Formats: sequence, structure tokens, C-alpha cells
Amino acid sequence: MNTDLLYQLRFLSDLTEGPAGKPLFIYTDIERPEKEPPRYRSRLATWDGGLRFLTQGEAKAPFWRGNYIYFTRKVDKASQLFRLPLAGGEAEQLTQFKSGVEGYKVSPDGSRIALLTRGDYEPPRPDEPRTYQTWPVKFDARGLLPEQPREIWLWENNQARPLVKFSQDIEEVAWNTPGDGLFFTASATPQERWAWVQRAYQVGLDGRVEELFGGVGPVGGLEPTPDGGLVYLAHAWERGGGTQSRLYYRGRNGAIRLLAEGSFLNSVNSDMRIGAGSQTPKLGPDGRVYVVVTLEGSARLLAVTLEGQAQLVNSAESNTLGFAFCANELYTLSENFTRGACLARGEEVLYDPNAGILPELPTPQEVRHQAPEGHTVQGWVLLPEGEGPHPVILYIHGGPHTAFGNAPMLQLQLFRDAGFAVAFCNPRGSTGYGQDFTDLGQRWGDIDEKDLLGFLDEVLARFPLDPSRVAVAGGSYGGYMTNWLTARHPDRFKAAVTDRSICNWTSFYGASDIGPRFTFLELGSRPWENPELLWQKSPLSLAHQVQTPTLVVHSEQDHRCPIDQGETWYTVLLQKGVPSRFFRVPEEGHELSRSGRPDRRIARLNAYLEWFKRYL
Repeated sequence: MNTDLLYQLRFLSDLTEGPAGKPLFIYTDIERPEKEPPRYRSRLATWDGGLRFLTQGEAKAPFWRGNYIYFTRKVDKASQLFRLPLAGGEAEQLTQFKSGVEGYKVSPDGSRIALLTRGDYEPPRPDEPRTYQTWPVKFDARGLLPEQPREIWLWENNQARPLVKFSQDIEEVAWNTPGDGLFFTASATPQERWAWVQRAYQVGLDGRVEELFGGVGPVGGLEPTPDGGLVYLAHAWERGGGTQSRLYYRGRNGAIRLLAEGSFLNSVNSDMRIGAGSQTPKLGPDGRVYVVVTLEGSARLLAVTLEGQAQLVNSAESNTLGFAFCANELYTLSENFTRGACLARGEEVLYDPNAGILPELPTPQEVRHQAPEGHTVQGWVLLPEGEGPHPVILYIHGGPHTAFGNAPMLQLQLFRDAGFAVAFCNPRGSTGYGQDFTDLGQRWGDIDEKDLLGFLDEVLARFPLDPSRVAVAGGSYGGYMTNWLTARHPDRFKAAVTDRSICNWTSFYGASDIGPRFTFLELGSRPWENPELLWQKSPLSLAHQVQTPTLVVHSEQDHRCPIDQGETWYTVLLQKGVPSRFFRVPEEGHELSRSGRPDRRIARLNAYLEWFKRYL
């Protein structure tokens, strides 16, 4: 197995109900034009006992209503809304906004469409100066942000008109059940936007807006109920960045009821996904609210009544990426350790796009480490062929509030196939193990370090591994912890790869697209309030202790963990005489390893393998 396998993989996403009760979804593969770089190709498809394509051109964000299938497609670099008539014929372009369409919702009767757009706003040319008076000014994968806020426009009778203009971006929109009004979310002030705080509103077709609730934390996943109520996800940042979300029901009379609490949505890591999935609350045909929740390494489907009675409806044997009810039957896109997204009905897999392409992969062996403090750290080990003792890579996930689990990680399988054992786990800060576990409580580099090293020690004791040949690697938060561990334990690791990392909290605060709010939510401080804490928690403060040969991986357009973090770490290690290499990727952002251009993803994987083979 080699890294070029990525070119052959197929990806399913955006599952929704289609005509005649059949599932509708996006099928993505990789094209390799002769004289151009490889690229992803996403097409609209359905399953009626076999795969059937509905478009050959680009299609994303599909939705079926009445006599049409709607989807978005780029036209001159801006996404526009199209509809495909079921009676036959070519897809019709409905919008021509200069800024494009960033989201849409079709009314219950199909006569109107709510559009999220910035209208005919045109940003300055790339060579022109930009002036900002707000924050953030940039965002990962999007670059410099437009000065024009995102609005709601209403499309009807083949025309679009502005319905709601706000001072801040409108984030999400949903039709009420009768179709005579909309719910939407937005921050009320720049300060609320800076702090990840939204409010929920309703608006009639006449444009009159009424605030409903919010102003204390994030609000999203809007799902109207037939009785005039609203189901949604929200919380108030009570536990900082590690706060679990809550599922609420707000009745028509304004009374709010807590239905459930947990790690809602799928936060399990994988590098074998392209596209989105429907994971937010949706009303099922039985009147219950269905939502994806992450539990101990698997994302599962939870069904909750409006009275708050909750039940898991699928097993932990697969990881749920999206779901839809088609003719009242439950369909899912699901994956596991050894295969990517497949279309399933109930527990039956109907279609695996990578059957015959992806080789048979081993399932990692589960390890549950009992920590001295009394909690359990769930993790896994991939062992290569042969008796050993094998060199081993401790691989750390990002977040920190995500998880490893029952999902494919191609790069870890490639490491194993190259002869390296891989150990990976969910230390404190990870999702899926309860609120207390997820909340790091400003203890980055403390309790998580104990869990990671305790798990590593147990793995070394239980498996045929060579304790003198241990590497550490990870991306984002995993890159931070790689920096931290190699600085705090200079004799422990033979090799390291730090990918899109953080090494200096003070510069991260000002340069990252989420810097001020993320730093405060995770560490409870700002540079002028407690600079000593931010420096104490920065691996850069301990960089002089590092001895481990380190590969630094960073993308030039990473606005989440800006490239100055990787540049600084590399420069310091090089100046200190530590064997170092800088793998620098142009035109890519924070998501290089998961959705970057395919040839650049492969180059990154090859750089990892070359480094481990040289030093481990």
C-alpha cells in the first residue's frame, strides 16, 4: 500500500431524501487531468438498487422539493443555486449574485427559497488595499473576509429580493412549518461575534424581525416543529471551550425545555471524508428529534422525544456521518476503522464506493488505560506485520475537543504498512466521555500530558514494541502537544512531526482567525491580563530543551494556526542545533491533511514517512 492510493478513493456526502423515496447524495472522486493538477470532482447521485448519476458537472448541497432537485455549483468562482427538473432537461441557474450563494432553504410548498448571500458585493482586487474596522478579518479556507455582512434574500416568482439585512453575518436560516416565516441566527453586536455568541430570531415575509432568545453562547441546528416550536443546539460557554452542547425545545409560547446534553455532532477524526453530512437535529416520521452524538469513539444517532426521553437507535459498530429519512425509512452515511463512508439502510450497507479499491485493512486493537486519577483513557494500537519489537508512533489528535475512534485514518494505516506501530488515544479534553472529561479547565499540557504518557507506557508494556524507538506526531492541538512533549521530555522520543501546530500563545492570540476567543475560552486569559500564563503554556518557553529530530509541517494559508507558529518552532530548533526540516505547503490552509489538493496531501504523507524511516 502506498500514498498514491488516495487518488483512487471515492467519497459520499450530503445525504438527503430524494424523489420516490430514494436517497440523494454527493459522490466525489479525484480527477487527474494530463496537464493540470489533480482535483476533486463532486457529482449529484442517487441509489435505486444501483448508483445513478444525475449530473456530470459539479454539484454540492443537494435538496429535493416537489418537481425539482436543487444544488449549488460554482460559476466564475462564486457558488450559485441551480435546480434540476424531474421531468427532464438541463439544470437551470436561479441566482446570479456577484458574491454567490452561501446557503439556501426551500419553503415547505416549494414556492420560495431563502438565500444566504452578500448580494452583489464585490471585494477589492487582490492587489488593492483592504480596510477593516471589525474582527475577524480572515478565516481559514476563506482567506480575507468581505466587509459586507451575510444577508437573507427571498427568491420567489423568479426574482430575488433582500429580506433581512443585519450588522453581523446571518449564520443559519430555517423555514417555519407553515412556510410563512423564517427562523435565523446571528450575533447582535461585533462583541458577540468575537465571543462566539448568537441569538435566534424570527422574521415574516414582510421583513419584520423579532428576537426570540440567546445572547449567552452559540445557537444552531435549527429545526422547526409542527406545533410552532423550535428545536436547537446551544450552550453558554459554562465550561469554556470544552463546554458540551445541549438540545433544547422552545414551545410556541416561549417556554424552553432541556431535552438532552452531550457531545453532539460527529467529532471523530478521519482523513477519508470530502463534503458535509446532515448531523444536526431533524424531526423523524415518529415525531422524535434525531441528532448525531459522539460517544466513546463512535458517532451514533440519538432519538429524543419533545418530553426529553432519549434512545440510541444505531450501534457503535459504525460511525455516523449523516442521516436522512427517505419514504419514512432511515438511511445513513456511515464508516468504521477499515472503510470510508458507505450508504446504509438501518444496519445494512447498500453501497460501498471503495469496494475493490481500498485494500483489506486491519482493525486497531482497543486499549483502555486506567489512569491513577480513576478515569479511563480509551485508545487503540495498530501493529505492523512481524513479531517485533516494533518502533512506535504516538499520534495525537487535534481539537483538543475532538476524538479518535471508529473511523478510517489512512495516514495511520500507511504508517503501519511501512513497518511502524501506531498508538493513538483520547486523553482528557477529548469529546464523547462526559462534560468533566472534555473540560481541560485551562490545564493544557498538564492532565492531557499525563493521559498521553500513561497510555503510551501501558501500550509499551502490553505489546511487542521497542521503547527505545518511540516517535510522537500530531496536527493542530496534536502539533501543540508534540512540541510540548518533546520540550518537556527531551530524552523520550527518537523522532517527531509537528503539523500545523501552536508554539506561542501570545502571537496566536493576534494572528489566528479564532485567536482571541479560543485563547480566552481555553486558557482563561488575554495577553495583557496574565502574560505569564500564556508564556508558561507556550512550548516556545521550553524550546531550548528539545533534542528530538523534528519535521515541521505547515501550510502557508493556514489562518487557524498561522504559519508563524511553524516558522518560529523550526527556526528555534535549527538555531539550537536540533536536526530539523521544514515542509512548507503553498496555497493550502489548516485542512491540508483532510481536504487539500490531492498531490499536496500525498507529498505531506511521503514527508512523514521519509522522516520516520530516517530517524525511527
